[in-house]
Amino acid sequence: ELCRRVVMMNSNAEEKSSICDEIAEQLCSELQDEVHLLAKIIPYLGQIITSGVNNSPPDASNLRTSLQQNYVKSDARRTRLLYAFRVFTRIMSSFFQPLIILLDDLQWADVSSLEIIELLVSDTQNKNPVMIIGCYRSNEVDKNHPLLSMQRNLMEKKEACDKLLQLTQIELDNLGENEVNRAIMALLSIDDATKTRELADICHKRTEGNPFFLVEFVKVLEEEGLLSFHLGLFRWKWDAAEIASKTASTQNVVDLLQVKMRKLSLEAQGFLQCAACLGSSFTSESLGMIWQHQNVFDFKSISTKKSTNELLAEMTGGHYLEMLEIGKFRWAHDKVQQAASSLTEEGSLASFRRNIGEIWYRELGEDNLETCLFDVANLINAATESAINIEYAEINLKAAKKARGIAAFESCSEYALKGISMLPSNAWDSHPDVTLKLFSLAAEAEGYLGHLDKMESYYNEVLSQTSISTLEKKNVYMAKLQSMANTELRYEATVDLCLGVLEDLGCKIPRGKVSRTIEASTLLHQTVKMIKQTPIETFDTLPELTDPSKLATMDFLHKIADSSCLTGEKPFLLMYKLAVTRVVQTTLLHGSFDVSGVVLAMLGWMAMFVLGDIETARYIGERALQVQEKSKSEVGKAKVFTFLSTFIFYHVKPLQSSLKPLLESYQSGMRTGDKSYAMWCLLYHNVFFPFMIGKPLKLIEEQCQASISLMLDLKELEQAACLRSFWQLCLNLMGSSSNTVEFSGKAMNEKEDVIDVTLTGPSHVTFLYVKTVASSLFGRYELGAHL
Repeated sequence: ELCRRVVMMNSNAEEKSSICDEIAEQLCSELQDEVHLLAKIIPYLGQIITSGVNNSPPDASNLRTSLQQNYVKSDARRTRLLYAFRVFTRIMSSFFQPLIILLDDLQWADVSSLEIIELLVSDTQNKNPVMIIGCYRSNEVDKNHPLLSMQRNLMEKKEACDKLLQLTQIELDNLGENEVNRAIMALLSIDDATKTRELADICHKRTEGNPFFLVEFVKVLEEEGLLSFHLGLFRWKWDAAEIASKTASTQNVVDLLQVKMRKLSLEAQGFLQCAACLGSSFTSESLGMIWQHQNVFDFKSISTKKSTNELLAEMTGGHYLEMLEIGKFRWAHDKVQQAASSLTEEGSLASFRRNIGEIWYRELGEDNLETCLFDVANLINAATESAINIEYAEINLKAAKKARGIAAFESCSEYALKGISMLPSNAWDSHPDVTLKLFSLAAEAEGYLGHLDKMESYYNEVLSQTSISTLEKKNVYMAKLQSMANTELRYEATVDLCLGVLEDLGCKIPRGKVSRTIEASTLLHQTVKMIKQTPIETFDTLPELTDPSKLATMDFLHKIADSSCLTGEKPFLLMYKLAVTRVVQTTLLHGSFDVSGVVLAMLGWMAMFVLGDIETARYIGERALQVQEKSKSEVGKAKVFTFLSTFIFYHVKPLQSSLKPLLESYQSGMRTGDKSYAMWCLLYHNVFFPFMIGKPLKLIEEQCQASISLMLDLKELEQAACLRSFWQLCLNLMGSSSNTVEFSGKAMNEKEDVIDVTLTGPSHVTFLYVKTVASSLFGRYELGAHL
């Protein structure tokens, strides 16, 4: 709605606004390629971006190419979407102040939508005035509803963020008998409460005090002649006993509205039934596409032939519909839509909805299907028994892909499952491409949702197909690997599976300890030598690696590098060396791909800590930056600079020189969904480097408080634990805590939060480091030496 109003402001020829250009410029600057991700969800946003006369919007093909060539992790898709919505809200709230967003009917919101709402509400980094009002029907929300979980999460964040987050809960009951009586008195212009009491009691009993139901009930009484205005007496007349008798069968407002609708012409009733299938809002064009085929439906005998616009005008005049703008309508209330839908006999409703979906699909055609894809798919899927239809399966495949693209994994799973149910029994032979894509999407979605048994069944089904090559099975392998590494934390098993896949792809890595050790050492020295011998200008002109087999090999080797590092076991560090050096050599020999900069940074780390050569590490680090800057994709930028600033440049460059690149890398990581390394960049930019440089402790403490909520929102607990240690150190040094070297206070409690000093994870190392710093500054030198 906000974007629509911006577009209308910009389209006003008399009052041409520059706001549209300014919003487009800021969005494109902040989100770059990711702005197209939001435009898929907010159609009017696309018009804002393309109408900006002073800027050229990013090319969406860059984003599409990156997504097509490389498997994008499910949690990365979610992070990209959440970050894009946060940036969008910050920018919009900077132009429209205060920005008040009203979200109604939250009882129907899915989990993905609630995640976005939670992140917007808890955005403590947005300094612009924003109020988000959420409304829901408490009688439709049970204790297991995700909305209540969101409320609990927000209350916890409010306690953690102190005054940065304000929450207010207001409960509105239905109208009581006295309030209904006062409403009836106002509607009928009667001052004596006793005269309307009996009528008000009937109205309250029939509507249970719901304001909308009450108004509709009074309208029906007038239309039925049970409530009338006497011109002679100049007052309203009614017979309470007659009203009670004739409305006794009306159990709820849907029954009431249905009775009212059945008095309309058969043509109007059929028109409402068709409109009810198109959702809470729709365009006259879409409804017209369907209504022109009214002869397909069994609406008995329709005596007249009114146009779509004539019927829309009639339904709007009857207060069934409301016009949002020219050509776009919505139902006056969801109960009106429900009543219109109930005009169709229950036994034939599913087939009626499927017929609507089929007509809509044929009328739209493949080229125009995208904007209505979910609605069309939902209608086609309405029948409980799935028809074997490859065309319908392909529609569900498109819907599943679109849902995955906007991180709606529950919907992705449902569409993929429905598509699979529509495949013929010999689908793997007759339609292998569609079948493979549906099973791969289903495996990825179920893995993200934590339904590991379902994910495993889809994974095994794909693997059992001997006619499908290993390369074609790449996405389902990646879904399995993501589940093993991120959900089950089985890093060693992840490495073993990658090794097996790589062998099938023709890339063999020695499994014996001795041969592996020899090859790792040889490749490390050989690769470093290759880097030094390659002219610097060559790194600017590396071709793009496009061979699908080599790209898949690089992805699996990169996965080995990440998982080997996370095991923390020395034998697997050899695998880390082997994977990194092979990827770097492939980059130099065949061309770069998305994470070439990342593996060069990893090689620089090995030059520093394995070979002990600082100058070589610096040189390789600079080449990593060079390759990353020339890359068409931002993927990996946050990871590259985390490695370089933390392990290499920290030793050879002033810390101040890393602050701006760290901020840019944080933003890049959020745009591309690399939330883990984005949070490391944020930690170093907001806390660690400012502390080392000597920034005011009060400033660092404020940045700790602002950063912790984002880390917790994204569930990056390791980075949050590191930050808490620095935060408590600042509080101790500022005298805001009664402790000096004991880290127990507002930010953390060392007796409960950490502390197994034998562990080597980043949060434990950070805790030991800051406690050593505190021991030194407070004169506890023996404790510091011991630590």
